[in-house]
Amino acid sequence: MPSLTQEKKYCKWFWDESLGGDFDAWGTSTYFLEVMAVGKDLYATRQIEVYENGNVLSYDNQHCADNYGMLCDKPLERKDLQEFGITQAEFEAVWNNKTPLNR
Repeated sequence: MPSLTQEKKYCKWFWDESLGGDFDAWGTSTYFLEVMAVGKDLYATRQIEVYENGNVLSYDNQHCADNYGMLCDKPLERKDLQEFGITQAEFEAVWNNKTPLNR
């Protein structure tokens, strides 16, 4: 019988541009994503953004969008996971220890 659980992968990357507009003062950011395979594509299931000024945003299936942004809705490439992959422990440490201002 095939497994009903899907393997999750984790990645992070640094975004070297500010959001601009009202959020320009937040500075650059680091994105942490949990992704799962849907067919041949990978999609984010949880995402946390940590900004240079200390602000934090998070998104998941229960809170996928707000006035600040949204959960990534574009498929990711497997090569991104190879280049930017992190451990589940690293992701969970950020997810569990940062307080998002949008939740």
